[in-house]
Amino acid sequence: MSATRGPAPLGAYTQTITAAGLCFVSGQVPVDGDGRHSTEVADQAEQVFTNLAACLADVGLTMADVVSLTTFLCEIADGPTVSSVRGRFFGDHRPTSTVVEVSGLLDPAWRLEVQAIAVTRDQD
Repeated sequence: MSATRGPAPLGAYTQTITAAGLCFVSGQVPVDGDGRHSTEVADQAEQVFTNLAACLADVGLTMADVVSLTTFLCEIADGPTVSSVRGRFFGDHRPTSTVVEVSGLLDPAWRLEVQAIAVTRDQD
Protein backbone atom coordinates (compact mmCIF):
# COMPACT_ATOMS: atom_id res chain seq x y z
CA MET A 1 0.00 0.00 0.00
CA SER A 2 1.41 3.37 -0.96
CA ALA A 3 1.70 6.25 1.48
CA THR A 4 -1.14 8.70 1.26
CA ARG A 5 -0.33 12.17 -0.04
CA GLY A 6 -3.04 13.78 2.06
CA PRO A 7 -3.45 13.68 5.80
CA ALA A 8 -3.52 10.30 7.49
CA PRO A 9 -6.95 9.02 8.50
CA LEU A 10 -8.12 10.50 11.80
CA GLY A 11 -9.51 7.19 13.05
CA ALA A 12 -9.84 3.48 12.38
CA TYR A 13 -10.67 3.70 8.69
CA THR A 14 -8.94 3.87 5.33
CA GLN A 15 -8.96 6.80 2.91
CA THR A 16 -9.94 4.65 -0.10
CA ILE A 17 -11.48 1.26 -0.78
CA THR A 18 -11.84 -0.17 -4.28
CA ALA A 19 -14.47 -2.77 -5.10
CA ALA A 20 -16.45 -3.81 -8.18
CA GLY A 21 -14.82 -1.21 -10.41
CA LEU A 22 -15.44 1.65 -7.99
CA CYS A 23 -13.28 3.61 -5.57
CA PHE A 24 -14.96 4.91 -2.43
CA VAL A 25 -13.11 7.85 -0.87
CA SER A 26 -13.72 8.64 2.80
CA GLY A 27 -14.84 12.13 3.71
CA GLN A 28 -11.97 14.56 3.23
CA VAL A 29 -11.59 17.36 5.74
CA PRO A 30 -9.67 20.65 5.51
CA VAL A 31 -6.43 19.61 7.17
CA ASP A 32 -3.02 19.33 5.58
CA GLY A 33 -0.52 16.51 6.15
CA ASP A 34 0.58 18.16 9.41
CA GLY A 35 -2.96 18.50 10.74
CA ARG A 36 -3.14 22.26 10.18
CA HIS A 37 -6.14 24.10 8.75
CA SER A 38 -7.27 27.57 7.81
CA THR A 39 -10.38 29.24 9.17
CA GLU A 40 -11.40 30.64 5.75
CA VAL A 41 -13.92 28.54 3.84
CA ALA A 42 -12.18 29.06 0.45
CA ASP A 43 -8.89 27.83 1.92
CA GLN A 44 -10.64 24.92 3.59
CA ALA A 45 -12.31 23.95 0.30
CA GLU A 46 -8.95 24.16 -1.47
CA GLN A 47 -7.45 21.77 1.10
CA VAL A 48 -10.39 19.37 0.94
CA PHE A 49 -10.19 19.04 -2.85
CA THR A 50 -6.38 18.83 -2.71
CA ASN A 51 -6.75 15.95 -0.23
CA LEU A 52 -9.36 14.28 -2.44
CA ALA A 53 -7.10 14.53 -5.48
CA ALA A 54 -4.22 13.04 -3.45
CA CYS A 55 -6.33 10.09 -2.29
CA LEU A 56 -7.39 9.42 -5.87
CA ALA A 57 -3.80 9.69 -7.11
CA ASP A 58 -2.74 7.13 -4.50
CA VAL A 59 -4.88 4.56 -6.34
CA GLY A 60 -4.03 5.77 -9.85
CA LEU A 61 -7.13 7.89 -10.41
CA THR A 62 -7.87 11.56 -11.09
CA MET A 63 -10.75 13.94 -10.48
CA ALA A 64 -12.01 13.01 -13.97
CA ASP A 65 -12.75 9.52 -12.61
CA VAL A 66 -15.12 10.85 -9.93
CA VAL A 67 -18.76 10.01 -10.62
CA SER A 68 -20.37 11.19 -7.39
CA LEU A 69 -19.65 13.73 -4.64
CA THR A 70 -21.33 14.35 -1.32
CA THR A 71 -20.49 17.67 0.31
CA PHE A 72 -21.30 18.36 3.95
CA LEU A 73 -21.44 22.08 4.82
CA CYS A 74 -21.83 23.55 8.28
CA GLU A 75 -23.22 26.72 6.68
CA ILE A 76 -25.22 26.34 3.47
CA ALA A 77 -24.28 29.95 2.65
CA ASP A 78 -20.71 28.66 2.03
CA GLY A 79 -22.02 26.71 -0.98
CA PRO A 80 -21.14 29.24 -3.71
CA THR A 81 -17.57 29.62 -2.40
CA VAL A 82 -17.06 25.86 -2.18
CA SER A 83 -18.60 25.43 -5.64
CA SER A 84 -16.17 27.94 -7.11
CA VAL A 85 -13.17 26.09 -5.67
CA ARG A 86 -14.62 22.76 -6.76
CA GLY A 87 -14.92 24.10 -10.30
CA ARG A 88 -11.17 24.75 -10.46
CA PHE A 89 -10.47 21.12 -9.54
CA PHE A 90 -13.07 19.52 -11.83
CA GLY A 91 -13.06 21.87 -14.81
CA ASP A 92 -15.70 20.73 -17.30
CA HIS A 93 -16.16 17.34 -15.58
CA ARG A 94 -19.51 17.23 -13.76
CA PRO A 95 -19.99 14.29 -11.37
CA THR A 96 -23.34 13.81 -9.66
CA SER A 97 -23.54 15.86 -6.50
CA THR A 98 -25.36 16.11 -3.20
CA VAL A 99 -24.90 18.99 -0.76
CA VAL A 100 -26.08 18.59 2.82
CA GLU A 101 -26.09 21.16 5.61
CA VAL A 102 -24.95 19.61 8.89
CA SER A 103 -24.87 20.91 12.45
CA GLY A 104 -21.17 20.21 12.82
CA LEU A 105 -18.13 18.10 11.95
CA LEU A 106 -15.50 16.30 14.05
CA ASP A 107 -13.60 19.56 14.62
CA PRO A 108 -15.82 22.60 15.23
CA ALA A 109 -13.44 24.77 13.14
CA TRP A 110 -14.01 22.69 9.99
CA ARG A 111 -16.65 24.11 7.68
CA LEU A 112 -16.92 21.30 5.13
CA GLU A 113 -16.22 17.66 4.36
CA VAL A 114 -16.42 15.92 0.97
CA GLN A 115 -16.67 12.22 0.15
CA ALA A 116 -16.49 10.77 -3.34
CA ILE A 117 -17.05 7.72 -5.51
CA ALA A 118 -14.87 7.21 -8.58
CA VAL A 119 -14.81 4.67 -11.39
CA THR A 120 -11.69 2.50 -11.50
CA ARG A 121 -12.33 0.82 -14.83
CA ASP A 122 -14.66 1.08 -17.79
CA GLN A 123 -18.07 -0.29 -16.76
CA ASP A 124 -19.58 -0.45 -20.29
